[in-house]
Amino acid sequence: MKKLIWVTYCLLSLQVLYAGTLVEQKLNWQGFERGYLLYVPDSYNPQIPAPLLFDLHGGGGTAANTIKLTFGGFNKLADKHGFLVVYPNGLGKQWNDGRVDILKEQFQDVDDVGFILEIVSRIKKAYSINSQRIFTTGMSNGGFMSTRLLCDAADVFRAGAIVTATISEAYFPECHPSQPVGVLVMNGTEDPLVPYEGGPIKVLRKTRGIVLSTDAFMAFWAEQNGCEISGAAVQLPNTAPYDGTTTQVTTYENCSEGGALTLYSVNGGGHTWPGGKQYLGRRVIGKTARDFDACEVIWAFFSSL
Repeated sequence: MKKLIWVTYCLLSLQVLYAGTLVEQKLNWQGFERGYLLYVPDSYNPQIPAPLLFDLHGGGGTAANTIKLTFGGFNKLADKHGFLVVYPNGLGKQWNDGRVDILKEQFQDVDDVGFILEIVSRIKKAYSINSQRIFTTGMSNGGFMSTRLLCDAADVFRAGAIVTATISEAYFPECHPSQPVGVLVMNGTEDPLVPYEGGPIKVLRKTRGIVLSTDAFMAFWAEQNGCEISGAAVQLPNTAPYDGTTTQVTTYENCSEGGALTLYSVNGGGHTWPGGKQYLGRRVIGKTARDFDACEVIWAFFSSL
């Protein structure tokens, strides 16, 4: 009973910030009870198929905390633009993003790709969804999981925005997108957990897999999408010099139909969501960029496709 009251309180505390409806949904998947939060804005019109955006939490996170991380940024944008937002919960607060060794033994065979596709199926039965405009984003473990969705389900996900993540070396050989997809990457050059230059992820002195560098990750997607790199990277205006970061944007050109590729390289940035909550101290996760809002940039990228 106490847990039910707490969940209800959390949902109500999140709900008062937005005009739409935030509901909790449950389903059984592979013998586990799984759940997700679904945000439906008041601007949703069942006569007009709506885009659908997944926002996946990081390792140790939850759906509710993901909303707080962005200060509800995607919900506010959904109110304005009429899309639905899904915040799923991973088992044990983790996603099976291809780094099997990070999972508890009882969760290592969990099919999180299948779980998320089941959510897509259920939402499409209940709401009018534009099947050509289903997107995914996430930070850290959620970013790695979003990459896996683009690898395994490119026929469902039109694009993904990967934040403080790339792809693990162990899973990389298995990534074979069935078609070009839009990819936006936002990584900090001073990320103390997921190294910009690639290598082992270190969390509390434990290795959480070995990952590709941001440059290698971008080269992979450029090849997959048939893109060419543009000219010199564009420096964003340093509107918040107090944050200790600057950002360069590299846009790739002449991509194949269905593909698009952009990199936001946050110089001095840490394991953080640009424009979001500084959820731990700088000594632990690094600096948060304040020159731009990741939610706004991500939705603008998705909208442009």
